[in-house]
Amino acid sequence: MCEPRQRVGPSKQLLVAGGHAVTEAVGARLEGRGFEVELFSNGVDCVRRFSGDGADLVVLCLPLDDVGGADVIRDLRGIDPLANVVVAGRDHQIQGPAQAFQLDALEYIEDPVRNGTELLGAVGSALGARRIDVHLRYLKEKHATGASWASLIGTSREMREVVDKVRRVGERTTSGAPPTILIRGETGTGKGLLAKCIHYNGVRRNQAFVEINCAAIPATLLESELFGFERGAFTDAKTSKAGLFETANQGTLFLDEIASLGIDLQAKLLTAIEEKRIRRIGGRHAVQFDVQIVAASHMDLGEKVRTGAFRADLYHRLNVVSVVLPPLRARGADKLVLARVFIESICKEYGIPPRNLSADAEQYIMEYSWPGNVRELRNQIERVLLVGNDDELILGDQFERPSIPPASYRPASNRPESSRPASSRPTSNGPITKRNAFSMTLPEEGIGLEEVERELIKRALARFEGNVSRAARFLKISRQTLMYRIKKHGME
Repeated sequence: MCEPRQRVGPSKQLLVAGGHAVTEAVGARLEGRGFEVELFSNGVDCVRRFSGDGADLVVLCLPLDDVGGADVIRDLRGIDPLANVVVAGRDHQIQGPAQAFQLDALEYIEDPVRNGTELLGAVGSALGARRIDVHLRYLKEKHATGASWASLIGTSREMREVVDKVRRVGERTTSGAPPTILIRGETGTGKGLLAKCIHYNGVRRNQAFVEINCAAIPATLLESELFGFERGAFTDAKTSKAGLFETANQGTLFLDEIASLGIDLQAKLLTAIEEKRIRRIGGRHAVQFDVQIVAASHMDLGEKVRTGAFRADLYHRLNVVSVVLPPLRARGADKLVLARVFIESICKEYGIPPRNLSADAEQYIMEYSWPGNVRELRNQIERVLLVGNDDELILGDQFERPSIPPASYRPASNRPESSRPASSRPTSNGPITKRNAFSMTLPEEGIGLEEVERELIKRALARFEGNVSRAARFLKISRQTLMYRIKKHGME
C-alpha cells in the first residue's frame, strides 16, 4: 500500500472535477468562501494533478466526461490511501449515496448547484474529518516512537531470548489470528514497552493500541471500562459508551497488572477472549471484536492460581505465549548501556550539557541490586543530572539510597572516607547494628558479597520458619525477588 502523502501548501486546497457548467458554479461558490479551487472537466486530469501535489479535498461532480466516478476514487486512493472525496450527483458507476459510501466517500450530495448550502456543509464536514485524521495520525506516530525492537536495549542473553521469542511469534502469525501473550517480570522491567513493541512491529501496527492498568481502576468501574455500557444501565449512564474491547477492535488491548482482576470479572474476561464477543452492561446484543490480547503482571500468576485468587482456565488461556523480562540485576553489562542511553536522552530532553559516568559511578551501577529495575535506574540518573554540578556523575554519593544499603553495594575502595555517606562507612568488627540489617562478624581476610547475601537470606528464612512471604517483607523485597535469590543460591 502506498504511504499517505504529506502535502505542503495551502491548508484548504480543493480540486473540483465535473461537467463544465457544474464545475464553474461549484468553484465560484467555494472560492466565495475562501477556498483555493482548481477546476477539471475530466477525471484523468484531476488524478494527474492530485498525483503531483495532492490536495485537502477532491469534489467529484458526476458525471465526468471521460471515466466513471468509482474509477477516479480508486485511482486517488492508489496515490494516497487517505484521500478525501466528496461525491455529488450520479453516473453509471455511482447511482447514489449507498455506492458512494461503499467507496469510502466522506460525503454525498444529490445536486451541488441547487443545494449550495448542503455543498458547503459537506465540504466543511469533510475538511474537519481531514484535520481530525491528520491529528490522530500524528498521535499514533508519536505513540509509536521509541517502540522499535532496537528500543529494547541490551545484549544480555536473557534479554535477547525475550526479544527473539516475541519476534518469532510475530513472524509466524502474520496471516492468521494473533495469540494471547503474557508478559511477566518485576515492576519496572519494561513490560509496557515490550507490549508496545509487539503491537507496533506487527501486522496490527496501523490499528489502535489500547492499554489499561487493571490495578489503577476500582473494581466497580473496571467492568464498564472494559465492556462498555448502554444508556440507562445504571444511574450515571446518561449516554451509551463503547468499552476498550470495542475501541481496540482490529488492534491490540494491553491488560497491565491483570492479577488485580476480581474473580467475577476474570470469568467475563475469559468468555470474551474465548468467544471474541462482548455484551455491554445493560445491553441485549453481543458485539463481535477482533483484538490481540497482551497481558502483564509482576505477580506470579501460577502461585495465585494455587491459592485460588486467579482462575486456572483464564491463566492457561492467557499463557499461550509467555515471556519473562529479566530483572536489571541479572542483565550484567546492560546496566551500563542503559545508563549511558538514559544520560544522553535526558540531557537532550532538558537541554543540559552531556555528562559522563565516573569510574565509581560505573562500579556502583554494576554492583547495586536495583530493586526498582530499569525505572529506578532512569529516575536516579534523571535526579542526579538535575541536581548535580559535576561534569561526571558520581552516583554512589549523589543517589538517594535507602537507610539500609543493599547488600550488593560496596563503596569504591579508593574513595576518601570523609566523602562516603555515613550509612556506607564501615563499622567495627563487632556486631553490626540494625541499620546494617543483621549481625555478623566481618573476617579480616574479607568476605564475598554472594556469601553475605546467602547468609542474610538464610537467617531471614530461619527467623520466620521458612515462610517466604514474611521473610521477603522483612528484607523489604518482593516475594518473587526472594524466590529468585533462593534459587540463585541453591537454597530451595
